[in-house]
Amino acid sequence: MEGKICDQVVSILIDPGFNYSYVNPNLVDKFSLNKEVHAESWLVLLATGTKKRVHHWVRACAFELNGISTLAHMNALPLGSYNILLGMDWLYLHRTKVNCYDKSIECLDDNDEQRVLQGKKKATSIRMVTTMKAKHSHKKGCIIFVVHISSDKGKQVEDAYLLSRYLVLQ
Repeated sequence: MEGKICDQVVSILIDPGFNYSYVNPNLVDKFSLNKEVHAESWLVLLATGTKKRVHHWVRACAFELNGISTLAHMNALPLGSYNILLGMDWLYLHRTKVNCYDKSIECLDDNDEQRVLQGKKKATSIRMVTTMKAKHSHKKGCIIFVVHISSDKGKQVEDAYLLSRYLVLQ
C-alpha cells in the first residue's frame, strides 16, 4: 500500500507473518524521528535469508495509510524496497481482516470507525515461455500445461488463455 510519513510518499507492506512493525532506518534518519534504544536487541531473519539485529525503535510513529492517519511503535530495520512493514501488532490493535485475494484490508481507524483499505493491484499479463524454460520447470517437478496459439484473432487468444487458466486450477 502507499502511505505518507512527514508528508512524503512511502511504500507500506502489510505482513501478518511478522509479530512487530518496522520502519526503514533511512526514514528514521531522513525525517529525524525520535528513536530509542531497546533494553535488549534481537535477531530478525529477513526474506533474503540474512539476519539483522534490531537495536532501535520509534515510539508512536505517526504515518498515513491510504488516507488514514495512524500511529505505530516501529522497530528500525532495513526493509529493502519497502519503507514500512506493518506486522501483527498493528493489525491486532486495529482488528484487521486481511483479504489476500482482493489485496484489501478491513480495519478500525484510530477513532474506531470501520475502514476498507485497497492495496496496489498489479496488472496480470500473459507472457511467453521458452521451450527451454518449460523443460527446466518440468525437470524440477512442475506440472506443465502448454497452450499453442496459431492465430492472432482476439477471440481465439482469449479462449486459449481461459482454457489454460482452467487447466492450472484443476
